Amino acid sequence: MKEQIINDILNFMTNILNVEQLEQLSNVLVHVLHDVKVAQECHDLVPAEANRNDVMIKLFLGSKSTTGRKNNTLKQYNSEIRNVLSFLGDKNIEDITAMDLRYYYSYCRRERGISMSTMQTRLHYLSSFWDFLNTEGMVFDNPVKKIGTIFVEKTIKKPFSVEEMEAMRVSCESIRDRALMEFLYSTGVRVSELAALNVEDIEMSKQETIVYGKRSKERRVYLTDNAKFYLKRYLQERMKDEGLNEDELRERPLFVSLKAPHDRLTVAGIQFMLRKLGKGAGVKNVHPHRFRRTIATELLSRGMHIEEVKDLLGHEKLDTTMLYCTIKEQNVRESFRKYA
Repeated sequence: MKEQIINDILNFMTNILNVEQLEQLSNVLVHVLHDVKVAQECHDLVPAEANRNDVMIKLFLGSKSTTGRKNNTLKQYNSEIRNVLSFLGDKNIEDITAMDLRYYYSYCRRERGISMSTMQTRLHYLSSFWDFLNTEGMVFDNPVKKIGTIFVEKTIKKPFSVEEMEAMRVSCESIRDRALMEFLYSTGVRVSELAALNVEDIEMSKQETIVYGKRSKERRVYLTDNAKFYLKRYLQERMKDEGLNEDELRERPLFVSLKAPHDRLTVAGIQFMLRKLGKGAGVKNVHPHRFRRTIATELLSRGMHIEEVKDLLGHEKLDTTMLYCTIKEQNVRESFRKYA
């Protein structure tokens, strides 16, 4: 009964308070009502049913936010949940069944052509959502778990070859593009991590920097001599173009647009720049994660322990690192000749 009252109050306040305020209110109500006995004849505070879905979603996103999820991840959760609700005619969340979800995703496969791996990711978002609701007592089960295992065919995603890397280097139209490309290849950072960096984050003398990955986990990555050389040239050029001294430059984003007002390059901006670079170089599938996969593969091929590569990439599990790494056929052949 107390949980129902708390949920009803939160429903009533959903159009007045934001996610953080709703969560604070929830914590206060739980604390205040902890030792309070509620009689059965107490009148239920039932708000308009149309708001209940929004409350559930906001509470879920608030919970994920407090555990360190990035804004982009929260947007993906919110988008997928609301896409499902919209498709199902804003059906009450507690009434949604596994059959409803199968119908929705079969439509997405048939009409929108989403891949099985994309569907697996989206179902993960929904499963996390229903697990939260079930734990909080808002629903009685998780319909996603009734769908069953999604079969995803594993494909080997190739790193860049030496020839492709050289073709892109030659095709760089600006010192910024060359510096950005060498930085990605040297550090193996995620594109979101790269976009968030400022000039002051780079320890040029040590050829390293600290980045903040998923769940704000801190790790140190390193610059090759090549990356350091082009990054220094790029920053020197920026001081002239933007009329900045060294102290002013340190407070600026690491990579910015070529034209004034030289705003920070966003994730989408970096992706667009690399696609353009790949097109000019005649290299297909040029995107930030492929640089990440390439440096991981190269380091493994040169004998770096996979546990060290895992730490460099910021992975929590070794299995994740293996998905990024492709051992070259030549290495397999040489190892066979050595040990057979």
